[in-house]
Amino acid sequence: LKFAMRLVSIVRVLCWPKRCGVYRVELNWHCSEATTESQCSAPETKPKSPTSARLHKQVLSAGLRWLSDAEAVEAVKQNAKERGNDTDFDKLLRDGSDFARLRTEMLTLKYRRQVNSKSFHLQGKGEIIALKEERANLKQKTTEMLEKEEELLDGLLSVPNNTHPDVPIGGVEESKVVYTHGAKPEFNFSIRKHSEIGIQLDLIDCNSASNACGSGLYYLKGALAVLEVALIQYAMQKAMSKGFYPIITPDIVKHDVMEGCGFSPRGDKTHTYSLENRLQYLSGTAEMPLAGLFMDSCLPKKDLPLKVVAFGRCYRNETRGRGQPIKGIYRVNQFSKVELFAVTANETGRESSDMLEEILAIQKEINEELGFHYRVLDMASEELGLPAYRKYDIEVWMPGENMYGEVTSASNCTDFQSNRLWISYYRNMKKLVHTVNGTACAIPRTIVALLENYQQADGSILLPEVLHPFIWKETYRHIKPSDVKGLYQL
Repeated sequence: LKFAMRLVSIVRVLCWPKRCGVYRVELNWHCSEATTESQCSAPETKPKSPTSARLHKQVLSAGLRWLSDAEAVEAVKQNAKERGNDTDFDKLLRDGSDFARLRTEMLTLKYRRQVNSKSFHLQGKGEIIALKEERANLKQKTTEMLEKEEELLDGLLSVPNNTHPDVPIGGVEESKVVYTHGAKPEFNFSIRKHSEIGIQLDLIDCNSASNACGSGLYYLKGALAVLEVALIQYAMQKAMSKGFYPIITPDIVKHDVMEGCGFSPRGDKTHTYSLENRLQYLSGTAEMPLAGLFMDSCLPKKDLPLKVVAFGRCYRNETRGRGQPIKGIYRVNQFSKVELFAVTANETGRESSDMLEEILAIQKEINEELGFHYRVLDMASEELGLPAYRKYDIEVWMPGENMYGEVTSASNCTDFQSNRLWISYYRNMKKLVHTVNGTACAIPRTIVALLENYQQADGSILLPEVLHPFIWKETYRHIKPSDVKGLYQL
């Protein structure tokens, strides 16, 4: 008789008039008491790739560890303050505490549900209703926890890397000159800006590009089109002679890779170009797809360091720099660049620092062979961005603009990117690699420096001999006004 009564109770539940009983919650938690079977649907959530879920897990796990340590929190806050980072740490601490509480409550309810589900067939009608309410409460707690997790992640993703103890503290004016090469060139004639040279020799056309494509873009014509290819070949060959492996990268990266590299594709301050309705972006630097090349990999210790050089197009919605805007191609929204990237071990703590110096030495060699007067700056803390532990910039003297202009940078990101992208190596146990990157040659700015430093009194441009093997036409090595032919004069 008791068994028959239990069976009747179960049948009543299964034939509940509202057709969305307790057992349906197991199959589809988006159903509720007020919905009919036909209205039940899967929860509408933004799909996340496995990489994105793993990236968030990494950031969340590391963040919760230091958020629970008062001394670590103070150290992170001080570091962020020195770097000019505007993360709201009071909110971050509240979000961390709320998330931990909600996660504990959710896990408790989930455990009770699992225990009660094992004795489901022995429950009475009243107990089954209570179990149903408990599961609805679990759904609500899970939703609250996921919402709080997103808020917490937004805050944690804005926290910068640690800073090298020798980095100057403050803004760009505090950056320290650590090396200077050569002297400023002297001219016995009136010097011109690169934008004027480009127009006079019919080499640069920004107006047509603006009309056809938008602002911040340009056409390189004649000798400068050849010069861009020559600079790419020269920089690639130089890097390969130093043991870097050549790669051509895609120009599109996923959201996970960009965020993993420490570049925020969201917000009002972003400089990225996004593809509509897709979590993909035009790459701002080959550093992004190169980091993505090693994503989710465990490398053998014996193969490190891995050094690669890549040519790629860079897309950035650039704003004008400090001070007065510079006409021409100094700051543009699309440009070509040869990028150096390295993955090192972290056994002694010196591997990535040594690699940074190696990349800096290549940059110095390139600028010296091109005959530039330049200076190397150890960039101040507020100029490091999110991922860099230390960064060097090289600024070349540009006489037409009467200023030093940045042409390369080199950054040691330690394990900031590898932690997010899970790039590790194995020696008895898994350890995170360090990543280092640097510019071999940013084409437009190098062209600016060449035009302004190698202008002649007769209005011609005599390019340095180191580039001559890559320029197959004599009139493109020594660009004279008399030899310049426009597109319609050929």
